[in-house]
Amino acid sequence: MTGSFDEHRWRELAGRQEMRQQAAGRILAALDPLGRWAVFGEPVLCGAAAYGLLVKPDIDIEIYGDLDPTAGFVLLQDWARNKAVRRSLFINAVGQQDAGLGWEVRYLEGELTWTVQMWLLAEDYAGPRSANLAHPLRQALTPYASCAILDLKEQHVACALPYRSIDLYRAVLDDGVETMEEFDRWKQSNSSTGLLEWAPTAR
Repeated sequence: MTGSFDEHRWRELAGRQEMRQQAAGRILAALDPLGRWAVFGEPVLCGAAAYGLLVKPDIDIEIYGDLDPTAGFVLLQDWARNKAVRRSLFINAVGQQDAGLGWEVRYLEGELTWTVQMWLLAEDYAGPRSANLAHPLRQALTPYASCAILDLKEQHVACALPYRSIDLYRAVLDDGVETMEEFDRWKQSNSSTGLLEWAPTAR
């Protein structure tokens, strides 16, 4: 990265990210998916909430255990009684690339609806595992890189533009991308689809 670091912009982005983390924390406390899933396997918080790069109102959890669909429905029975839970969805992807069972819960926190996505994967699931990305990504992040990633994410959300978070992470951490224009050019040769095995180099 070659641009100058804007400390004021970083404080703004980090402040908004922290507010989202606090909201995610309240949802995790209310539903206790990590504690509840521990009965059926090994649950791990993944995605932006685990990296400190939270912009979209999404919480991702992977659980490694037996692929028993009754497990998730046992939990949904209790969560359905929570008035903040507005919708739930079951996804059977055992025969697909994801090779697991998914449950989505839509949760109203304040005036914003969050998606809590939980994937039950086999204990010996070969990956790629989102859970394996959390530590190396946190190790690689600098305030400069976090600022660039959060800024790019917020711009995409503000313009209702779709994006793959892992592509943003790769672009910023591997190739020093800082702006929307640079990211658009980067995607022409580097954008990805499907599951991706990637980890950044620690700084």
